Amino acid sequence: MISRNLATVNPCSMCMPMGSVLVFRGIEGCMPLFHGSQGCSTYMRLYLAHHFREPVDIASTALSEKGAVYGGAANLMQGLKNVISGYHPKVIGIATTCLAETIGDDVPQIVREFKAENPLARDVTIISVSTPSYSASHEVGYRVSLKGLVQSLARKSEPSGRINVLVGSIVSPADVRFLRRLLDDWGLGYILMPDISETLDAPLRSESSAIPEGGTPLVDVIDTANSMATLTIGGSVQEPGAGDFLEDEFGVAHTALPLPIGLEFNDRLMASLEELSGLPMPQRYEQERGRLLDSMVDSHKLLAEVKTTVYGDTEMVLGITRFMTELGMKPQIVATGAANSAFAEKASEIAPGCKVMIGVDFSEITEEASSRDIELMVGPFTGRGLAKSSRVPLMRVGLPNHDRYGASHQLLLGYEGSIYLLDSICNILLDSKEMEQHDRARNKKETASI
Repeated sequence: MISRNLATVNPCSMCMPMGSVLVFRGIEGCMPLFHGSQGCSTYMRLYLAHHFREPVDIASTALSEKGAVYGGAANLMQGLKNVISGYHPKVIGIATTCLAETIGDDVPQIVREFKAENPLARDVTIISVSTPSYSASHEVGYRVSLKGLVQSLARKSEPSGRINVLVGSIVSPADVRFLRRLLDDWGLGYILMPDISETLDAPLRSESSAIPEGGTPLVDVIDTANSMATLTIGGSVQEPGAGDFLEDEFGVAHTALPLPIGLEFNDRLMASLEELSGLPMPQRYEQERGRLLDSMVDSHKLLAEVKTTVYGDTEMVLGITRFMTELGMKPQIVATGAANSAFAEKASEIAPGCKVMIGVDFSEITEEASSRDIELMVGPFTGRGLAKSSRVPLMRVGLPNHDRYGASHQLLLGYEGSIYLLDSICNILLDSKEMEQHDRARNKKETASI
């Protein structure tokens, strides 16, 4: 089902520049700069700070009515000067917003003029990407920005023998730390990008820097052209992105994988690493796989035939939906705010008979859910209105999560992450059953007293 609404009511996705921030913040010494109105950066800062519980600085060119009429070149050049003098970044990532795109500013040309005229720009790498909110979702903004990085920076030199591991979907800092640990345990040389494991989940320090420490080093982004292969983790239903560019431009073989959630999708990642490295899966992960299987057996009686709604980012939804089918659960609605036809095809394949919805908002999901006996919802906190009105428990997964703590530490990837996900699903269902029993007992007591 593709949305036919003329207006969006409570969207199931966010805007393109939001995705760009998550990529730029995963690059060492990078400062995001929005070319548009002040409100855009304020909104993004607030939204991401609530989710990660971290300060998230985003600069703005603060376009006003004058810039909208005469163009925003002067604002962008002044904004670049201010960011360089105030933050001393290694990289500036410029993302356009609706206003800048609508008035037609040629951002790459403005950047070239700024570099030619300002000595300040000599030691700073400036990258611009086109991310108008009206074009697509935050997922597309993320993909476009990741591709823009390698298009702008990757350069061919000597073969490095390393593997590019591109995080092709929006995941938590804990998930990125898992990927780094996995690659270290395997003994592989690799480039992991973008790396938000520290920049959006920093330890408490006595002194803080203007730009958080961590992120993928700039030299590694440049060296992606010299790796022996690229794995995109979370790119199974996405349009051509950074990995495809590296393959087409530099001959770096590319494999796009789903997010490693559940048994099958984790096995696919492990098989790819075994093939690339020629080494068997480390014993640690063999044991974790066995524990996941044991947990699946233990929980089968509780989870079998449970009817669910899963919504949110495409790759996250597909991973969770596949895991639910492995657990014997029955996904009824599988939905995303992204208009992604490949997602619809894959979701129908994973969970035959479920209602697949793309490009939808929560008004449409609510209408569909009203005719189904849903027992559990899984997705971002934005679905809490539907969960409350239908009295269905909601497990909060993915971005955004504003009304619970721990989003930065939520581990979903890997066999271990799947165990955490499984345990959480079981406990939420048990809590729900206990609440139902409590309500029935209370109602029975109140009826008897009348």
